[in-house]
Amino acid sequence: MIRFTHFTKVVFAACLLTGLVACASTHSHHGSHPYIEAAFGPEAGAEPLVMKVMATANQSLRVSAYALSSPSIIQGLIAAKHRGVDVQAVVDYEHNVVKDSKNIGKDALNALVQAGVVVRTNDKYRKMHDKLIIIDGKHVQTGSFNYAKSANKNSENVLVVWNDPALAESYLKHWQSRFNEGTPYTLQQ
Repeated sequence: MIRFTHFTKVVFAACLLTGLVACASTHSHHGSHPYIEAAFGPEAGAEPLVMKVMATANQSLRVSAYALSSPSIIQGLIAAKHRGVDVQAVVDYEHNVVKDSKNIGKDALNALVQAGVVVRTNDKYRKMHDKLIIIDGKHVQTGSFNYAKSANKNSENVLVVWNDPALAESYLKHWQSRFNEGTPYTLQQ
């Protein structure tokens, strides 16, 4: 069960009640107080918020994705890897490999592997439908936004909970279970 800190519950409730598109305290995400930031797509910054999340990583990015093929998100993950961030991803096998007739998913996964990102595919579920990133073991990005170019044409949402290590730990346990079940992805044609 996920447990939210009291502060996170209060901020989240305030965001829901006020209907804000983006909700954040005056604290920077580098501060110590948890806060929530949200964005919506296609018109209100969903992908830019995901990009912001990746750009803030200093130590680690753990990605779990149904679809992982957006060129800008792939470049963001590779840029993080080049900055020295430990980047690891687990993705749905069927969507990214089996049903990828145009090689969009395979090309994206190949680019990640060539950059030194550890990638695994998971085929243990009808769909491994997660869309989440855990940043430096203390921030969580989640929501409906698939990490695919097509997501920019859909009605989507992105939610980031900054500075909540307890929440990040629960997401990391979930991520690790899916990663452990996965099969290492190797370069494919």
